[in-house]
Amino acid sequence: MSAGELVLLVDDVPDHATNYEAALTRHGFRVQRATRGEEALALVPSLLPSCAVIDLRLPDMSGWDLCKEIGAHPRGRKVRLIVLTPDVSKMCAADSAKAGCHAWLAHPAGADELVRTVKQVLDLHQDAPQSTDEALLGLKVCPACESDQVRATLRVGAVQYYCCRGCSFCWRVEALTSN
Repeated sequence: MSAGELVLLVDDVPDHATNYEAALTRHGFRVQRATRGEEALALVPSLLPSCAVIDLRLPDMSGWDLCKEIGAHPRGRKVRLIVLTPDVSKMCAADSAKAGCHAWLAHPAGADELVRTVKQVLDLHQDAPQSTDEALLGLKVCPACESDQVRATLRVGAVQYYCCRGCSFCWRVEALTSN
């Protein structure tokens, strides 16, 4: 990750956006906020953000549609997409992958969790566990494409992050009980 990478934050809830922006800025990211999908689409070609964090419930369009439109734009194809959603089911994972997203988080997400996810999505080859014992949580098959080419990445406490080498989708699994 390069210092000062630009994150486009698309969320119409001021409290959430303010918390996310503060955390991202504190970790060296530049942040451009938008509250509507059309506003975000107008910003992408000129700003060329490294990453867009998108609430799926926007007032003027669905977050899925915004992700698809960003990905379809010639200057938006390199933008890494993270969606914020109240639905963290397997269906949501599949929809996220179909929309070209790299990761999804439960919304509202913790600000530090959002920062970790942005860093992970921007630099997928870093933060791998030091041993296989550190990567014991969760699924061994990608919930988006069902590939078995899954690798564990960042582990924070009882939370393990994974990325699929097949479709580049990233997700997290939290242990329900400790051993």
